[in-house]
Formats: sequence, structure tokens, C-alpha cells
Amino acid sequence: MSKEVTFKLNLKVDGKDVVKQLTVDMNELEKVINKTNNTSDKLRDSLVKFNQGVEMVRNISDSFSQLSGTLNSLTEESRSFGGAMAAANTMAGKSGEDFAKLKDQVAELSHAIPIARDELANGLYQVISNGVPEDNWIEFLNKSARASVGGIADLGETVKVTSTIIKNYGLRWSDAGSIQDKIQLTAKNGVTSFEQLAQALPRVTSQAASLGVSVDELMATFSTGVSGDTAEVSTQLAAIFTALIKPSSEAAEMAQQMGIQFDAAAIKAAGGMEQFLVSLDKSVKQYSASSGVLEQEVYGKLFGSAESLRALMPLTGKLAEKFRENVADMKDSAGTIDDAFDIMVSTGKAKLQMLNNKFGEFTDFIQLSVGNMLPYLNFGSQLTITISSMAQLTVAMKSLAVTTSLVTAATNAAARAKVAAAAIAK
Repeated sequence: MSKEVTFKLNLKVDGKDVVKQLTVDMNELEKVINKTNNTSDKLRDSLVKFNQGVEMVRNISDSFSQLSGTLNSLTEESRSFGGAMAAANTMAGKSGEDFAKLKDQVAELSHAIPIARDELANGLYQVISNGVPEDNWIEFLNKSARASVGGIADLGETVKVTSTIIKNYGLRWSDAGSIQDKIQLTAKNGVTSFEQLAQALPRVTSQAASLGVSVDELMATFSTGVSGDTAEVSTQLAAIFTALIKPSSEAAEMAQQMGIQFDAAAIKAAGGMEQFLVSLDKSVKQYSASSGVLEQEVYGKLFGSAESLRALMPLTGKLAEKFRENVADMKDSAGTIDDAFDIMVSTGKAKLQMLNNKFGEFTDFIQLSVGNMLPYLNFGSQLTITISSMAQLTVAMKSLAVTTSLVTAATNAAARAKVAAAAIAK
């Protein structure tokens, strides 16, 4: 290839013919063009080879992720159940075969009760932490789980309210089913729910038991719907009980004038809350008739707070008969939870949950086999994802470098060409 280009130009200067010769050296231009081509080819080959390596890393990463994701998804329920049982065992303190037996007993309950296995394990935690004796753990959990399904209530709250009533009233732990029947009947007869009662009853149970208010009478008060919602009724009852446990000086004076007993022992002396209210209302009416003081004013001096009066007035007035009927109904509450449970367990949702519980026992074997290696597999998956991401970033950076090099080479070539073109133009 010629290293230079020669142009001959005929010009006239001051009317005279002048021959001028122009030579443009093409050597530098050729070098720039060749360098650009070589650089482009090398960068392209390098990029192709590196991209193949990145693709291999990506395939490995995808395989790890797929395997890890599948095993995690398959063993998720089993791992959740195992974690919940481990938490329950912080209360139980079992080891070896004893813990395995306890775990199997909880899993067995899930065959007939449509509650997830980890939720049952959490319920066991509540059973133990609420002081239920070891011999009653599984029976108490079974009854509470059935009550939570039939009463559509949280299992933990069901355990708490049942154990609270048993402890405050000094009942047997085997009485759990009877108490839960009464709570469910209360919800059925009144404008309330098992869930609401589970939260409200512990606020007044201790006071009621110490005053001699029976469980039936306590439940009947809530089912009568004296005034307001469940939480408000518990507040009103607490005000009544407080007035009796610690009478004000005004209340003591009024009781003395009426000739009645008005203290912490008054309900027990009357034979229960039902009889106490009947006797009290009779005394108030007699005193009101003889003294000319309004009945509402007499009750106000005895009990003091507006909260207590909102419950007392209906219970001693228009709802007195309804209250007595509800107390009587509590004696025939047996089987209420069973009836509600049978309805709820027949639903498609319940059946699906029990099938999932049984399938969970199958995944327990998988978890047992891969449980120790799963954390390392998850770590490996995250590591390969990180490597793949870094490799893809490197590809992007290399692509950017290739583009930059090509642009630079093209710019140099264009500059050389421009110089040559300018020289030719001149």
C-alpha cells in the first residue's frame, strides 16, 4: 500500500502558471485503523470467553437456588413445628426420648384438630407456663384446642382464661372442659364471643371467687348483657365487687341504717350472687318506702360509682328474671363445645388443615435427613448468587470498557482522517 498520496495542482499566481505538488502521508492513518481493528477483535474475543464463564456461574447459582428453595419450601412447616416445640420445651425441660414422645403427642392431636402443628406447640407452651400439672398437659391442650376451634378463639387466650378460672376457684384441672362449655354457652346466650370472654373474664375472676360468686353466676352476668359490650360489663362487675370488698364510709353508714350486711362476706352469707341481689333489692325497696329516699339514691350510696350502677339496675330490675334463667342454663352447659366443634371441623378449611398436618409428618423425615445440611445449602445458595451478581457486574464493566476503547480508537481514526481530509482540501 502506498505510504503517501501526491496531488499536482495548476495554479496561476500574478497571471503566471505555477505547478504545485501536495503530498499527504497516510502511514499514521493506516496504523490507527489497523490498531482499531485489532483492539476490537481482541476485546470481543475476551468478552465472549468471559461471558461464557459468567453464564456457567449463573447456571450453578440457579441450580443451588432452586434446590435450596425447594427444600426450604418443603420443610418450612416441619421447621416451624420443630421451633415451636423447642420453645415449649424451655418450659417442659424434656430431653431425648421424653421430648420425642411429647412432640409425637402434640403431632397426634393435629390429626383430629384443625389447628396447625406449630400453633398447637405454642398452645403447649401456654399450658405449661400457666401452671398445668404435667399429667394434664396433653389432655388440657386437647380440650383447649377443641374449645378454640368451636369457640373461634385464639388457643393461647383459651388456655389462659381456663387456667385462670380453675386456679381462682380452686377447681380441678380436669374441669377444663366444663368451664369451656360454660364460656361457650355464655357466648351463645349473650351478645359476646368466646374470644371476648377470654379477654374479659380474667379481670374479674379473682374478685368474684373471693366474694363467693359462683362460676355459673359470673357467666350468667355476661350472657344477660346488662349494659354495654363484654369489656364494659367486666369493668362494671369489677366496680360492684370493689364496692363490696372495700365499702366506703357512706356505704357502711347506709347499710347500718338499712340493717343489712354490706361487705366482702355479704354474697357468701346470702348464698351466692343471685340470692344477694334478690335480698338486697328487697331491702332497698323497703328502706326507700319507709324513708322516702329514692331507690337509685340508696344504690348510689352503697356502691358509689356509675359503672357499678349501670350493671346493678338491670340485674335487680327488668333483667333480673333473665339473669336467673341464665344461671339455671349454666347447669346444663355440658356438650356445648362438642356441638360447636363438630360444626367447625366439618368445614373444608378444617379438613384441609388436618391433611396439611398429616403431610407435615412426612416432611419431618425430609427435615430429619437434610436438616443439618440445609443451613449450609442456604449459605451456598446465597454465596453463588453473590458471585453470579459480581460476575454479571464485571461483564457490564468489561462491556463498558470495550465500548470506551472502541470509541477512543474510532475517535483517533476520525481525527487522523480529518487531518488528511483537511490537507487534501487545502
